[in-house]
Amino acid sequence: MNSFPQAPDDISCEWLTTILRGSNALTGACNVEDFSFTYIGGGVGLLGMVLRVFLDYGEDRAGPASLVIKFAHDQPENRQIANNTGLYEREVTFFNAIAPDLTIAMPKCHFAAYDEKSGGNVVVLEDLCDYALGDQIGGISADQAVMVLDSVTPLHAKFWNRGETAFPNMVRIDSDDFIHRSTPGFLGSWESAVERFPEFFPEPLMDALPRYVDGLNNIYKDMGNRTLTVIHGDVRMDNALFGDGKPGLLPVVLIDWQNVMISNPLYDLAWMTATSMTVETRRDCEQDLLSHYVACLKNYGVEGYTLSQCEQDYNIALLFILHFTILIAGAFDISEEKGRTLAETGLERSIAAALDRNCLALIR
Repeated sequence: MNSFPQAPDDISCEWLTTILRGSNALTGACNVEDFSFTYIGGGVGLLGMVLRVFLDYGEDRAGPASLVIKFAHDQPENRQIANNTGLYEREVTFFNAIAPDLTIAMPKCHFAAYDEKSGGNVVVLEDLCDYALGDQIGGISADQAVMVLDSVTPLHAKFWNRGETAFPNMVRIDSDDFIHRSTPGFLGSWESAVERFPEFFPEPLMDALPRYVDGLNNIYKDMGNRTLTVIHGDVRMDNALFGDGKPGLLPVVLIDWQNVMISNPLYDLAWMTATSMTVETRRDCEQDLLSHYVACLKNYGVEGYTLSQCEQDYNIALLFILHFTILIAGAFDISEEKGRTLAETGLERSIAAALDRNCLALIR
């Protein structure tokens, strides 16, 4: 298909029929006769639009009752933010080039395309409406964290030390281009974060912040100077759907694959523990999670990866994650209660994790 809709108003019954037939989700001679849609989560976020589309096949139920469709943001400025680090293109690449060979839990993708000229995209996904969204603010339990690890570890293991060979054009976390595109947001917002939330910045962190800011490029490089693989890149609980033991549902499904990249694999674990677990829960189960991860990798055929190396990879990942939570606190809209709470919990949890494990000593 050479063209595709790049906005909700461009969707047509004909196009929906064509892509569902292409993914073998629509059989026989039936067509999509009508459709309607609503926006999910307010619809228009910082970087894109997400719709739930309800399908009518006339008298038959020949295909899925609903779909989730993701579009690039309709405002050029917001779209450019995403395209600066290739978020739309990366998700399309994941579903078209990587996902077909994986057995991990993920939504079925019916169609994904990216237009380099306009920077627009569309991703048409299975609607997992029976699953429950993870609790980013309340925090997940140790058992839920193990489910998430079990879900993402097969991806890490499959491309262990060969992600760049398998996907030579994929974003690499320590590339000069990625660093150049990624760091300005933090460099322009960290002082605002301190002004907004001074109570979350203890003296040891304040003393280290100038060195952290000056050494951020080196932290990116340190993330790449170790075992590398393909990662999800955004394992927080706004991107995890839990089956909650319901018949026929998987324990957990990870969604939103826009941040897929080649990186230190402990990025995924650190992003989860440092943003989606309460400080107390993380402290109680952190070491068990690291041990479980190493054992799980071994079960998938990864040899020679020790717990000691895992801990080192995890610590530098926690130090790295810190600049994202500071960026969110300094740059994002906190006028509404949810936005402010997300910023506060992110700061509290990531700073506590970095201090608990003496990660500031890794700044060079």
